[in-house]
Amino acid sequence: MDLGLTGKVAIVGGGSDGLGLAIVDRLLQEGAFVAFFARRAEKVAAAAEKLAGKYGPEKVLGLAADCSDAADIDRVTAATVARFGPAVHVLVTNDGGPPIRRISELTDDVWLTAFERHFFYVVRSVRATLPHLSAEGGSILNVVSSVVQRPAIAMAAPVAVWSAVIGYAQTLALEVGKDGVNVNTLMAGMFDTQLVDKLIARQPELSKDRLGSKVPMGRIGEPHEFADIVATLVSPNSRFITGLVAPVDGGSTVGTGFESPIASA
Repeated sequence: MDLGLTGKVAIVGGGSDGLGLAIVDRLLQEGAFVAFFARRAEKVAAAAEKLAGKYGPEKVLGLAADCSDAADIDRVTAATVARFGPAVHVLVTNDGGPPIRRISELTDDVWLTAFERHFFYVVRSVRATLPHLSAEGGSILNVVSSVVQRPAIAMAAPVAVWSAVIGYAQTLALEVGKDGVNVNTLMAGMFDTQLVDKLIARQPELSKDRLGSKVPMGRIGEPHEFADIVATLVSPNSRFITGLVAPVDGGSTVGTGFESPIASA
């Protein structure tokens, strides 16, 4: 099915690896022009080179930028408009997420940094992009973690920051809907990315199979599966969907994949 993204202009955060890279790739598959950014210049350059070879250098713009730096956010938007503009049709906010620490370890500085890097990144990206969102209709999609629905030990910062993003996004949806802009949020579960590899490296007793066994669908997700949903939601086909907050996690927010002891009693 044609999603109607051919010739559209998109900005994607955290696009050098993981879910962000999968989103960039998927939007390019649909014929969009995509600008993406991440902090590590070498990873951005490598991803941009690979994508340019696959889809053409005229379709891709990779930028080294820090999501916690307001000037960098403005620079990304300005560079996108200069390269592909004047309109921007899609904004996807995505980044690695706040630190995983117990509440007793979260100092004021850690809290402030978490909100600066992850909440204000969304606020600033929206502020910079809104004036350029196409008059024919634009789409903002925020990627957060499904941990907001199932808090866990040492996840206070992610839960607090992502909850703030969700509240902001839903209010934004009310304010910009009349302008033809829809705003949605996807809560990502466990996907086969570098973050999972790092988790397993820190905890050798874990494995992808073991992590997947806790998911009702019996496995962790593939990044392209998440990207497919993103592409659909930011497309003109989903123009009447706004204010949505939905999990993409194989059913994990519904429950676990384990049979209740009561059921087998």
